[in-house]
Amino acid sequence: MDQDIWKPHDRLFKQLLGEPQNAASFLESNLPRELTSLMDLGALEVLQESFIDEQFKQSEADLLLATPIANRPGYVYILFEHQSSPDAFMALRLLSYMVRVWERFRRENPEDGKLPAIVPMVLFHGPKGWRGAPAFEALVDAPDDAFAPYTPGFRFRLFDLSPFGEEELAGNAVVRILGDALGAYGRRDFKARVARAFDALNELVHAPGFARYLEVLFRYVLQVHDIPKDELVRLVTQNVKPDVREAVMTTYEQLINEGEQIGLHKGANKVLVRLISRRFQADAAALAPLLSGLTPEQQDELSDKVLDAGSLEEIIDWLKTTRRN
Repeated sequence: MDQDIWKPHDRLFKQLLGEPQNAASFLESNLPRELTSLMDLGALEVLQESFIDEQFKQSEADLLLATPIANRPGYVYILFEHQSSPDAFMALRLLSYMVRVWERFRRENPEDGKLPAIVPMVLFHGPKGWRGAPAFEALVDAPDDAFAPYTPGFRFRLFDLSPFGEEELAGNAVVRILGDALGAYGRRDFKARVARAFDALNELVHAPGFARYLEVLFRYVLQVHDIPKDELVRLVTQNVKPDVREAVMTTYEQLINEGEQIGLHKGANKVLVRLISRRFQADAAALAPLLSGLTPEQQDELSDKVLDAGSLEEIIDWLKTTRRN
């Protein structure tokens, strides 16, 4: 899987649900009342730590929320899952992440005699839809119910945001924007969901973070959806209030210009890779990470350097020195 395909989805998930007020609204609106009534969501904290295995970081993201539960420490662990093919043993991996949360708690609270409650939640965003029961015990091939007391068992709150899912995220405007924006990906009616996400922005026009939410949503739509410029402008202006349109269009033009500059920069780097490969009769594709941080002026300097350098090693040394400076 190309990691760049999923970065915008992960970024949107963390940018919007990673704010305490939005996370609290998400939990209050999507968990059973018997759970949320015991949670002090006003004291919720978003902990900046990930528990995902290295090999799954291209296909998963996570958030750990700390919230007092019945006046005791407690957590909600949210896994954002978007593997290209459904993983029947995802619940096993989820359990391993929860164990890491408990181990973290034990390290930080060695005197505490009990482990805190963890409520696991999964936002599934894979292209093929969720399959299987949202329960760990469904994975265990127990021959008789007599084994149940000796088998780990837990359920997780599942949201299927794939093109085949029918569930929608409830909550404040930001949570609904997240649900519509993510849920639009891969669907035939994606434009209607994108329109609904922009319509929800109207509720935030007087919020302190309005400009940021506008930019985050616009950036995501431009990165993942192939909507012609005129059509996107028309779609947005039809769904935002007149007093919001000026801010919308200003943000749109800024992001379009930014995207054009990024495109030019990437194009120049591709030319440099081909130039280096031909000049030194070697595959220079591995230099792409070193090229990515060059300014336009440094790109020009490198093009001259390639013509004068006596070896590929000279180019590599120049790139490393330039990046350090």
